[in-house]
Amino acid sequence: MLKIGLIGGQLGEKVSETPYRKWMENVSPGYYDKEEGAYLFEPSLAAAIEDKYKGTEVKYTTTLNETQLQKNDVNFLVGKNLLNYWEKSPEEYKKAYNIMKNKKNNIYPPLKEQFFLYNKGDYLKYYEKKGIPIAPTFLIKKNRNVKTIINTVKKHNWEAFVMKPYYAYANASIKRFDMHDPKLFTNVSKYLDKNKKYPAFICQEVMVGFMTKWEVKSFWINGKYAYHISTKACDQVFDEDDIYGECPDDIGEVNDKIVRQVKRYGKKVIQYYPSDKPSPPLYLRIDFGCCGGNTLNTSKYFLNEIEYAGCGIYLEIKNTLSLWVKGYYEKAKELTNYIKRSPLHMRQVSRKNISRRRTTRRKSIRSRKRTPRR
Repeated sequence: MLKIGLIGGQLGEKVSETPYRKWMENVSPGYYDKEEGAYLFEPSLAAAIEDKYKGTEVKYTTTLNETQLQKNDVNFLVGKNLLNYWEKSPEEYKKAYNIMKNKKNNIYPPLKEQFFLYNKGDYLKYYEKKGIPIAPTFLIKKNRNVKTIINTVKKHNWEAFVMKPYYAYANASIKRFDMHDPKLFTNVSKYLDKNKKYPAFICQEVMVGFMTKWEVKSFWINGKYAYHISTKACDQVFDEDDIYGECPDDIGEVNDKIVRQVKRYGKKVIQYYPSDKPSPPLYLRIDFGCCGGNTLNTSKYFLNEIEYAGCGIYLEIKNTLSLWVKGYYEKAKELTNYIKRSPLHMRQVSRKNISRRRTTRRKSIRSRKRTPRR
């Protein structure tokens, strides 16, 4: 029996009830939204995996219960990650950190991979060195002197810039600043003071391509391109008056040339991803923006962001549940085999076998002592 845990509760994504699928009968009514005619993603994923792959037991949970975690062969962070606890309180964060650090709890992805993605500016600079284009960027860490930041922007000749904090998600605390604003110094000071809890910031030139061009969010499951969606991020960095027309909420389409760019750079992201395991990560959402050189040239897409657990996967747009079912199951099998071959697991098995042999020997000795002589 392959035992899988799915840890979620923050994502809120749903799976449509149409078309009907047999696994829906096994989802608790509490996870069904009658108004939307849809089931919550994580329990749907659990039911669908159990339905498709016999010999599996999948438990969905919203808490980090170590007793339950250690009963599973692997526990995936699906709709929740360490940052959700960091946002709550230092105590919640420390508790979750220690649970995720304990290898007996079999949590995936490991902390090393999680922190690689939380430190956004660091991974952007890392991938830039690997030949993947990014937007013009400098990092703000311990030195948060406002005058130094503004002077650095001036040296780059940027007309406007955005600041994005490390450890933030879902576009939280992203702020645009214009160099011609007479209150620039005050506004930057207020922003840094308000967001001083964050360990660092990315400072990037405002890219005009976000006004009119599609941002492409690509999904990679077990190292392979699965699908993409195209959205507009214009309202995150531009005022309404600056946008050419309204910023649409719907999903668009990009041409094959752009998709080929996304796939080419996405493969390089996977290739250089610093995984603890000898295989690609279960999934990454790799987002690409337009356009390099701050032009409107769609042949110059650049790496904008990489996300994992807790990011939107747009199931309401793309009917891709079957891809996730297969991906999670295959990664669970792979990780279970990897864990069983690890030195720690072998030592634990060895100790159990020694203890079992000693118990058997003691029982045998007691049995012989009780047996009367003839």
